[in-house]
Amino acid sequence: MRVANVYDIDNKTYLIRLGKTDVKVMLLVESGNRINTTEFEWPKNMMPSGFSMKCRKHIRSRRLVNISQLGIDRIVDLQFGSDEAAYHLIVELYDRGNIFLTDYEYTILSLLRTRTDADDVKFAVREKYPVNSARQREPLMNQERVCEILSESKDGVEVKKVLNPHFVYGAALIEHCLMEVGFPENVKIGKGFNVAEDLPEVMEALKKAESFLEMTLTEKCNGVIVQKKEQKPLNNKSNGTDQDELLTYQEFYPFLLNQHKKSPYLEFPSFDKAVDEFFSKIESQKIDMKALSQEKTALKKLENIRIDHQRRIDSLQKSQ
Repeated sequence: MRVANVYDIDNKTYLIRLGKTDVKVMLLVESGNRINTTEFEWPKNMMPSGFSMKCRKHIRSRRLVNISQLGIDRIVDLQFGSDEAAYHLIVELYDRGNIFLTDYEYTILSLLRTRTDADDVKFAVREKYPVNSARQREPLMNQERVCEILSESKDGVEVKKVLNPHFVYGAALIEHCLMEVGFPENVKIGKGFNVAEDLPEVMEALKKAESFLEMTLTEKCNGVIVQKKEQKPLNNKSNGTDQDELLTYQEFYPFLLNQHKKSPYLEFPSFDKAVDEFFSKIESQKIDMKALSQEKTALKKLENIRIDHQRRIDSLQKSQ
C-alpha cells in the first residue's frame, strides 16, 4: 500500500493514510505509546507541523514495504520504498518516545526531539540512527543467576517486581506465568515463597514466559481489554439494571492474563483492534469518570448536610 498523505493529530501523534485500489487504511503512530490501524475519525490539525511536512515530502506516494522490530527493543522500523530510494520512519515506544525520519542509510532527516543518550550517542539531524545498538534477544537466564537475583531481594517484595528488571517479558506476563505454575497472585519473597524450595517453579514460569514471547513474535494474537467496574451513586440507580455500574477500560493485552480472569473484559479478533478501541474510548471514559466523581462528591456533601441538620434537630428536641 502507498502513502496517500500524512497528518498530525498533536505534537506526538501522526496519522498516515495508506491506500491502493478500493482499499484505504489509516495508520496511527503515537510517539512513546503505540502503532495501530484505526477506524475512528481523529481530529487533524488544520496546519501540518514541520515534521508532517518532511514526511509528506519524502514518503508520500511511496509504498510501505516492511515493518520490523529492532532487536527486542520497543522500537519499530517502517520502511517506505526500496533500495537507495527507501526512507524509514523509526518509532520509539518507550519512555518519552520519539519518531525519526531517515534515508536508506539511516541518516536522520527529521525527528520530534533531539537527545543524547548515556553512551554519548547523539540523536539529531544528519546523525546516523544506531539501528545495530538495539537490545537483542538473549537465551533464558540460568537457574543459578535467577537464584542470586531472588536471594538478594528483601522479604516482602513481590516476586514479579524482583524479576521484572532482569527480563524483557514485563511484570504482567511474569505474574501470569507465576500463577500458571501455582503461585498466588502478588506472591512475595518470604511470604508463601521460599527461594530454595520454589526456584524450580520459578524457572518453569520463566520458560512459559519465553514461550508466550515467541508466540507474540510469530503468530497473530487476539486482543483483550480488561475493564473495571465503577459503582454509580445510589441516587442514580435504575432498578438493578446494568446502568448501576460504569465500566471503564484499564489495560489491553494480546491474551487474557490469569490475574484478570475475575475482572470484566472484552475480546477482539486482533490485538490491533483492541488497541484502537482502547485509545479511541479512553478519553471519553476519563470525562465520564470525572463526572461520576463530581456526582459522588456532591452527593456526599448533601448527605453530610442532611446528617448535620438531623443532629441539630435532635439537639433542639432534647433541649426543649
